[in-house]
Amino acid sequence: MKKEFLHIVRDTRSLVIALLAPVILLVLYAYAVTFDITRIDLGVVDYDHSSISRQITEKFAASGYFEIDRGCENSMAKCVQALRMNGIKMILVIPRNLYSDIKKSREVKLQVIGDGSDSNTVSIGIGYSQAIIAQISAGIMLETVRSRGFDTKAIPMIEPVPRVWYNPELKSTNYIVPGLAAIIMMLISALLTSLTIVREKEHNTYEQLVATPLKPLELMIGKIVPYIILCLIDVTLIVSVGILWFHVPFKGNILVLSVYTILFLFCALGLGLIISAVSENQQVAVMGTALGTLLPSILLSGFVFPIASMPGIIQALTYLVPAKYYIVALRTIFLKAGTGFFTIWGEGIFLLIFGTIFIAASAKSFKKTLD
Repeated sequence: MKKEFLHIVRDTRSLVIALLAPVILLVLYAYAVTFDITRIDLGVVDYDHSSISRQITEKFAASGYFEIDRGCENSMAKCVQALRMNGIKMILVIPRNLYSDIKKSREVKLQVIGDGSDSNTVSIGIGYSQAIIAQISAGIMLETVRSRGFDTKAIPMIEPVPRVWYNPELKSTNYIVPGLAAIIMMLISALLTSLTIVREKEHNTYEQLVATPLKPLELMIGKIVPYIILCLIDVTLIVSVGILWFHVPFKGNILVLSVYTILFLFCALGLGLIISAVSENQQVAVMGTALGTLLPSILLSGFVFPIASMPGIIQALTYLVPAKYYIVALRTIFLKAGTGFFTIWGEGIFLLIFGTIFIAASAKSFKKTLD
């Protein structure tokens, strides 16, 4: 343990990278990864040129979600070309005789064309457009009823009153930053310990480890403890940046966060030790760590893709990803007040089991022989 502390302190460049890399990655990816879509380029083809059609166009422009492309306005050919060239994402087509059909109480349909190659943006954009059109339609209906002498206040209506708890503004940053913290720490933690034993092999000091009277499990604990302390510093920096820079609310308990972080670090660092024990050189260790931590943590942890939407066999595989449990714990601790140890005890049990298995497996993988 003392030897690992000395190595960390003396290797100044690696220490700076270990401390700064998580913060830099968090800042970069927190800005890059967002589910908030507030600007969708829209082409409008108005065949009616009436006051109502202009009102519809103005509603879309004033919503704050759509940016009207004036370069292809009122030209279907130009809009199609812009859609094909990725200049716009959607086209709103307002049919002829819109005004007269509304005045005659006929049903009117507006066509909304989306670029399916960007399905996420288009699906959100279609939801925005449906809400805007529904609002316009309700206004037209009420105006029609009022013009015929009816009291619009006497018309019974059901109005939804949504309430969102824990993240009232539905900011994706509050959802993304805790998840990113788990992904980044999974990679950095495993990467730090994945180089410890294999570095001994490359620096010809492996014989000293073999010659010590310590048992393999004792050696693994001695190597992992210094990195737990280093990673706890990393987590402290990440949490501070998330709260102070990105203004993610922290409603939970610091002690609960610390306990679940330590359990998670045992998993990540233990996995790195397993990779280090079976690797022949540092290049193999780095590649193994990236493949064994980064990809599963992003794809199978629920960070981006909902686990409930995955096929059954893939859902079963997600139970083997430690980052899944830490992401749930972080988001719960950050956003839900009153979160205690027993609120998310299931995640804690899984992290404890995985940490124990990984540390034991790393000790088992370490052979006190030179063969």
